[in-house]
Parts: sequence; structure tokens; C-alpha cells
Amino acid sequence: MADNTDEEHLENPVNNQPEIPADQINSPTDSETINPNQETENMEVHHHAHDPAAPHHMKNWKSYFWEFLMLFLAVFCGFLAEYQLEHKIEKDRGKQYTYSFYEDLKTDSSNFNDLISRFQKKLTVLQDMSPCYDSLLSSSPTNCLMAIMRNSSDFPDLIYTDRTLLQLKNAGGLRLLKRADADSILIYDKLLQTYKAAETTGLQNIQNDVRETSALLRDYGKWKDTTQRPRIFAVYGNNKELLNKYFNQLNQYFGWCQARLNNLLKLKKRNTELIEYFKAKYHYD
Repeated sequence: MADNTDEEHLENPVNNQPEIPADQINSPTDSETINPNQETENMEVHHHAHDPAAPHHMKNWKSYFWEFLMLFLAVFCGFLAEYQLEHKIEKDRGKQYTYSFYEDLKTDSSNFNDLISRFQKKLTVLQDMSPCYDSLLSSSPTNCLMAIMRNSSDFPDLIYTDRTLLQLKNAGGLRLLKRADADSILIYDKLLQTYKAAETTGLQNIQNDVRETSALLRDYGKWKDTTQRPRIFAVYGNNKELLNKYFNQLNQYFGWCQARLNNLLKLKKRNTELIEYFKAKYHYD
């Protein structure tokens, strides 16, 4: 019997807690009553809180001003650095142009010397045109016409070194030079262009006329049968009208050649001055 009693006791455990009357039991809503005023107060306090570390913190005008100032200074300093670099590059290019032009001047100097020498020789021969004309019309003509024809058949062209000048004018290189340097180069270039313009117009035109008339003075039939070539031109003294035309053209030709020589002497002088100018200013060798 004792065993049965114990089993009943285990199957029906005794609840030792006192029973609470139903009218004293509170519902969950009663124990968790919410105070609306307190909740509103908490929300308002949270809304107006200003935490500097919060992502949504509002910046004042001073913060925006300093950010703008720092950004502006960064961009401005970058611009200055780029400007200084570009200025240095252009300055170096200007020095290269100046030295290149200096080398061209030295090359032109030797060319001018050769041209001056050839024109002086030509003019020395042509100065005897008047005595030669009288000789051809006389009863005993000389061979003076040979030397005159040889020295009036062509003229030496002015060929100058323009590699640097073309770059300076066409590629805007003059703006990279100092004003005094650029002005001196432009004056020199103007002298060159003036000379070339006269050479390709007036001098070339009278040269063509002299060549044409001199061809009419030559008697090939008599020339090919003679063994005295130095005297072949003396046989044309009988054609006075043709000789008169030829020597009038020679006189004009002489004037044009004299003018070219004068211009060459000016160019040579300017060339020498520029060589000395750049050599002294930039210490070129």
C-alpha cells in the first residue's frame, strides 16, 4: 500500500502556491500602461538633439567657407605650378630658337660674302660696256663683247638659311622671344624679303631681255667655221640697231646688279651686327 501511495503522490504533485482570486489578476495591458505624454516628450528630446558626430549634423556657414577656401587654394596652387612649368618650357624653347637663328646667321654670312664677290666681278666687267660699244662700231672691233656676254648671261641667286625664320613666323615662335630679339629678327627678315622680291621681278625680267638679245647677236654659221673663238663676237658690229638695243638693256642690267650689290652689303652689315649682338647677349661661341 505504501508503494501505491507514493505513486499517487508522484502523479499528482501538490501545488503549494496559493491561488490568486480572479478579480485580483491584472491583464497585460494594465501592467504595461503607456503614458502618451512621456512618449511624446522622449521623441521630442531625441529630435532636437545635436550630436556633432552624427552623420546628419547640419554645418554652419563657416564650415562651408573653409571647405571652399581649401578647395580653391588647392586648385589655384595647381594652376600656378602648371603655369610655371609651361613658362619654363616656353622659355627654353625661346632659347633654342635664338641659338638656331644664330647658327643660321653664321651660315648666311659666308653666303653673302660669295654673292658680294660675284656681283663685284660682274659689275667690274660691265663697266667697260661703253668702250666696247665704240669698239664694235669701229673699223677694227675687238673681242670685248665676249666677256660682257659671259658676265651678263645670269646672276647669282640669294639663297639664305630660313629654317628658323619659318618656324618663328609660321609656328608662332616669335612670341617666345624677348621683344628686342624678335624685333631685330623681323628687321633682318624684311631686308631678305625685299631683296628676294626685287631679284625675282625687276632683275629677272631684265636678265631675260639681255639673254634674248644676246642670242640674236650670235652668228652661228660664222662661229662654227672659225677657229678664233675669242673673236667670234666682233663680226656683229655691222648690225647697229641690234647692238644699240643690246647695250641699252645692258645699261639697265648694270643698274639692277648695282642695286642688288648695295642691298647685299646692307644685309651683310645687318648679319654681322646680329651675330655680334646674340653672341654678346647670350655668350655664344
